[in-house]
Amino acid sequence: MLVLGLNHGEINSSAAIVLDGNVLAAAPEDRFTREQKTKAFPAHALAYCLEAANSTIKSVDCVAQGWNPGATWERFEPLLSSMRLRREDYFYTIPDNLWNFTKREPRDWILMSFPEDCGIPPVYFVQHHRAHAAGGFFLSPFEQAAILTCDWRGELECHTWGYGEGNTIRVLHKQTIPNSLGMFYATYTELLGYRRDNDEWKVMALSAFDVDCSEMTKNVRGTVRLLDDGGFEIDQAYYQGAILEKSKLYTQKLVDALGGREGKKNEDPDEWHFSVAKAMQTVSEEILIHNLHKLHERTKCPNLAMSGGFAMNSVFNGKILEKTPFRNVYIPFAPADVGNSIGAALYVTHCVHKRPRTNKFTHSYLGPHFSNEDVEQALIRRGLRYEKIENMASAVARLLANGEIVACFRGRMEFGERALGNRSILADPRKAEMKEKINAIIKYREGYRPFAPAVLIEAVHHYFEVPAGYECHFMEKVVPVRKEQRNALPAITHVDGSGRLQTVRRDHNPRFYEIIEEFEKITGVPILLNTSFNINGEPIVHSPDDALNTFFNSGLRYLAMEDYLIEK
Repeated sequence: MLVLGLNHGEINSSAAIVLDGNVLAAAPEDRFTREQKTKAFPAHALAYCLEAANSTIKSVDCVAQGWNPGATWERFEPLLSSMRLRREDYFYTIPDNLWNFTKREPRDWILMSFPEDCGIPPVYFVQHHRAHAAGGFFLSPFEQAAILTCDWRGELECHTWGYGEGNTIRVLHKQTIPNSLGMFYATYTELLGYRRDNDEWKVMALSAFDVDCSEMTKNVRGTVRLLDDGGFEIDQAYYQGAILEKSKLYTQKLVDALGGREGKKNEDPDEWHFSVAKAMQTVSEEILIHNLHKLHERTKCPNLAMSGGFAMNSVFNGKILEKTPFRNVYIPFAPADVGNSIGAALYVTHCVHKRPRTNKFTHSYLGPHFSNEDVEQALIRRGLRYEKIENMASAVARLLANGEIVACFRGRMEFGERALGNRSILADPRKAEMKEKINAIIKYREGYRPFAPAVLIEAVHHYFEVPAGYECHFMEKVVPVRKEQRNALPAITHVDGSGRLQTVRRDHNPRFYEIIEEFEKITGVPILLNTSFNINGEPIVHSPDDALNTFFNSGLRYLAMEDYLIEK
């Protein structure tokens, strides 16, 4: 069964193609259009997926979109029924009017069918949080798992518990707007002077600074109430994100409670920023820990699959096993909306069509691959000098050990927000100046934001406070760097002694593994600094031309493209 998955109209449109539950290919649209986090229809990503599957739209069995417009009809009764402006609106107003003769209970999916000879496959509109749940559970190694999805909102839901077993997902509990943890986090992002629904990474980094935020935490905690059933309520006297007409997510009452101050765009953070960020992160974690204790109590399952935009909070993710009864946790490589093209396709495959699970998914390398010939043609077209390298891993490792920064463009492009070795910028983690140097020549990021370590999985417990064999393949968790190693790894150790970890296995990415392995032979350290190959504000590079454009628009000196090394 061939299913084409779409995330269209939400943050970072994408497409994916799934055969019998196995993801053949997937890509975000912004990699092709170079418009970061575009909401446009993912036409380029869709075309890539069809080509990768050697298929056409006519041979696809069905399409799955990770949003169900019908799930909101209950909220707007009878408004939507009377809002037809043109006859084209019949697609929506006739079903809505007919629903007035029912209990108006929303379903997890709605099917739109077309005549067989028109060339459009049936389209399933899957509830947003069901797509998140499917992307978390069906990509996980678990046969059974408790499921938590959490984001700003999907249709009306914003926080959902579920239980996955085999090829089924059962909803246990759900919360709707306005009690949204995603909107809660976005509110403080905006209050601190950053872009809501975009710069939450920065606030998470600020929360690591060591400041006394006890009074601030008390005030933030006072805006939230934890419920006996495991849910929570957010006091709407402080938050107004659910009111679309309001220009800000927060009220003056919240400003007054947090010192009477609002952050300014591009201002340098000070103790107030650190205190607000730390307090909010603390309370967010308390809410989720309360949730997860109740979810575990209800499911009695040791396994947790977590997805949704809040699952990008790698600081909390690294604490789940310590702070909750769960013994195993899986967070997918793309838990935010971009991953719902995959999640919707998996939901339709398994939950709607009841196909058995066969997927043994282990990596995010689902995007386009460019051959040596493709790379060489791009180099010749630009009249560039280059060298073909017989042992690229050794060559890159030597450059890194000598203090150089190297961009790597090799293999299939990663899916999701994080580069995991194939579209990466690499550097020596032992040199403290690397953070400033990378920011100066290409990333242009705030100096307080950390860079991530990529470590050979066999050595992870020697450098980080985790057990031997600890897996964190997608940079999805922040964990403590061992105290005795922090001074030796300044470029990847954050101010609180932590690192956002990527463990690298040879069978997942042999070429990236070999670079780190060669670096270890030279330096004795099996770790590299790894950050995405892009200039701040642009998507990660997709093609050889993108890589060359970014290379020449930055201060990078070395670029490894497949088996070719370019120096300037």
